[in-house]
Amino acid sequence: MANLEHLEHLRQGADAWNLWRSSFTDVQPDLSGADLSGASFEFANLTGVKLDGANLEGANLKNAHLSRASLRRANLRMADMMNANLEQADLQQASLEGADLYKTKLVEARCDRANFSKAIIRRANLTRASLKGSEGRFADFLQANLMQANLSMANFYHANLAGSNLIEANLSWANLLEVNLHKANLCRAILRNTNLCRVNAHDALFKGATYAAEQALAPGTV
Repeated sequence: MANLEHLEHLRQGADAWNLWRSSFTDVQPDLSGADLSGASFEFANLTGVKLDGANLEGANLKNAHLSRASLRRANLRMADMMNANLEQADLQQASLEGADLYKTKLVEARCDRANFSKAIIRRANLTRASLKGSEGRFADFLQANLMQANLSMANFYHANLAGSNLIEANLSWANLLEVNLHKANLCRAILRNTNLCRVNAHDALFKGATYAAEQALAPGTV
């Protein structure tokens, strides 16, 4: 449950919030379960803040600092998170359907079982992030950096991964049915039991990728 004092500071706006945080650096704000839908937190310092189960649907989080924040089961549907910093944030089971994560930093973020369906994640940095069991149907990962990311058991049906960096990514048991991999780099990726049916792999790189011994690849995937 959100700390009411912390919540009141946040509702005074990003400038007042940032000033309060700089004055009380030893306080870890707790905004768990708060209804912050549609609010604007552009450039807000939310580093390390607890936002578990918070409702941030349609919120403006552009350029916000959310590194190491806890957003487990948070509602981030249709949120604007362009250029936000979510490095090492915990987004497990969060809902990000239709959210805008253009150029968002998600390095080493934990996004297991999160829902990215129809989200815009173009040119985002998800290096070493974990999206195990996540939903990414119709999501747009154009030119995203997913190097060494864990995408095992993820469902990326009809997602756009054109030009993305998937070097050494773990895609075992992932569903890539009808995914666009045009010019994607999957060198040394783990593709054991990955569903590659009807993917567009034109000009994609698969050098050194690992497959299951009995796995039958769809024509034209390599």
